[in-house]
Amino acid sequence: MEQKFKVNQMLTNRTTGHISKIYAVTKDGQPFDLLDITLLTHYEAITLDGLKELFAQHEIAYDLQQTGKTYTLTLATKESADAYVQHVAPLFNQILS
Repeated sequence: MEQKFKVNQMLTNRTTGHISKIYAVTKDGQPFDLLDITLLTHYEAITLDGLKELFAQHEIAYDLQQTGKTYTLTLATKESADAYVQHVAPLFNQILS
């Protein structure tokens, strides 16, 4: 499947080493955060339970905080971020036009 986005940058917390943002850009230059899973759940690309199953299947260490209807996802390691980009981020292709 052709990717409809390109990863630009990962922001890492200097103290903890956790990845708090993974910036990507669409083919037409629109920036977005790959860790904004609210987009995936809102457009029904995957359920929250399905997402958690993917995390477990690919051994992605994460912290998920819910604030109202939005979710803040932080990944624990660079390896988890790489696995997220490889196995979970392609779900964004379903919602990007």
